Amino acid sequence: MSLKAGVYIHIPFCKARCHYCAFVSSTDFSVMKDYVSALRGEILSCGRGVKANVDTVYIGGGTPSCLYRGALTDIFKALVEAFDIDSGAEITVEANPESCTDEFIKEAVSCGVNRISMGLQSACDRTLKKIGRLHDVNGFIDAARLVRSHGITNVSSDIIIGLPDEGESDFKRAVNLVAEYCDHVSVYALTVEEGTELFRRGYKPDDDAVADLYEVACKTLYSLGYKRYEVSNFARNGKVSKHNSKYWRRAPYYGFGAGAHGFDGGKIRYYHSDSVKEYIQSAKVFKEILSDKDIYNEYVMLALRTETGIARDDFISRFGEAFRREFFERADVLNKQGLLLYENGFILIPPEKMFVMNSLIEELMLD
Repeated sequence: MSLKAGVYIHIPFCKARCHYCAFVSSTDFSVMKDYVSALRGEILSCGRGVKANVDTVYIGGGTPSCLYRGALTDIFKALVEAFDIDSGAEITVEANPESCTDEFIKEAVSCGVNRISMGLQSACDRTLKKIGRLHDVNGFIDAARLVRSHGITNVSSDIIIGLPDEGESDFKRAVNLVAEYCDHVSVYALTVEEGTELFRRGYKPDDDAVADLYEVACKTLYSLGYKRYEVSNFARNGKVSKHNSKYWRRAPYYGFGAGAHGFDGGKIRYYHSDSVKEYIQSAKVFKEILSDKDIYNEYVMLALRTETGIARDDFISRFGEAFRREFFERADVLNKQGLLLYENGFILIPPEKMFVMNSLIEELMLD
């Protein structure tokens, strides 16, 4: 049975650039209308011919909530014309607290949005200011309450581990705060990438402290009713992100916008230029054809990020004898060392080893 496709749309505009951010984003709002026009054009051109059936839509950024009013409506009109969107589709839009206004939420609801992902990052006003966030803690609380008052109960938030001058008490406060308003939480370890403000400052998080705080996050979220379903993602009340789960299952998804990526579910990945101006001029896509080894490495890496890991029967059905032999020879070694589990037809990383999964996955990947 083939997996239904998802749609990802990138909105590369922010009122200010966070000091840790390496995503494609711009503070130049003068080209926003031209960008939305180009986005609509690309979406509509994709929909010519047979309308593909999709069951998730994710509008990320950047900061989609800082779009001018009416932009979201225009984007969704193009989506409805180009795709056959399931009546029960998960439709997510990202927001930042300072731009998550009553008008924005009303427009989002009118477009069919039923899930909001809104970053908190830290529950300490001092830290938020230090990393360039425009909101404070009370601003997040007000925005979260506003979202729920409009009937959107599927709310997600992000927390970052390893921010400057944050200790365990600060981090626990953030975890408990998002738990008051969100049934989905993403917990990310800070990666200081070249080109960011934190990189220019020479900031480096302490790896041991980050690992300890990750354990704190897991224990606290478990106690609050969440289950980890992917190394960085926790959900309760069934609010697993259906869209993000497509990435880990190598399901097909369409990508639209500057810096956006897409995947046909098989051998073709594609991406757009990171330049907003280049995208406006031409929504050109660049294709990458995956080799059989690429597909094997992707499959192993993505599946083992999840709590359920690799389904043995699915793996065997996908890959030939040479790949199967190589994988199980390596997997058996890790299994004997207690670093990989065989349980009920699944192959998975032990829960207590998830934070160091990268080194384990590397043992299974082919050069």
